[in-house]
Amino acid sequence: MVKAETNDAQTVQVDPVKKIKKTFVAYNRGNKLNIWSTYGKGKRVVTRYKSGRKFTATGQVKANGKTWYRISSKKWINGVNAITTTKYNKIKAAAAKASKQKKVAALATGELGKSYVWGATGPYSFDCSGLTMYVYKHALGVNLPHYSVSQLYYGKAVSTKKLQKGDLLFFGSKRAPSHVGIYVGGNKFVHASSPTVGVIKSTVSTRPSSVFYPSSARRLI
Repeated sequence: MVKAETNDAQTVQVDPVKKIKKTFVAYNRGNKLNIWSTYGKGKRVVTRYKSGRKFTATGQVKANGKTWYRISSKKWINGVNAITTTKYNKIKAAAAKASKQKKVAALATGELGKSYVWGATGPYSFDCSGLTMYVYKHALGVNLPHYSVSQLYYGKAVSTKKLQKGDLLFFGSKRAPSHVGIYVGGNKFVHASSPTVGVIKSTVSTRPSSVFYPSSARRLI
């Protein structure tokens, strides 16, 4: 039976505590979170958990539409801060991926203005595949061959209309591309373009007739 607890100016509608035994992860976007003495009237913070800490819930209750989990007799956690290990692992993986993408895009952007020299692999000058090879090696420790056609076989193929930071963009023939660059977000890519302009940032074109219209893309992250 649902009972009502009066908590000063508000009434807390409480369902009976359901016995469970389930593992959760305390999560608050990387910040510490509160652990409460109870879930209703008179609750107070008794400690704080580090985001990412695992715990076993032994009870579950709903109060005013919110789910609470019992950690011990005097420790309760708000359900919004309790997620499954599967969900937490997905969040961690997404964060790790975003971090890698940011590193690749940042390093590529940091090479802007450097000169183009055929066969060069950095750090002071590059050709197109030398730049992508250098960035992936120094940002993530990933070894790519020094040839755009060979780089076409790394990672997985992705749509040129659904690009993410760090994607390799290829230009020219789909099977034997003559040029490669790195997508850095905002519909822009960084590439060692030519001896005339060196390493530049360009806009990804949607016109097949443009030299900056990618023939394919590969995702390594």
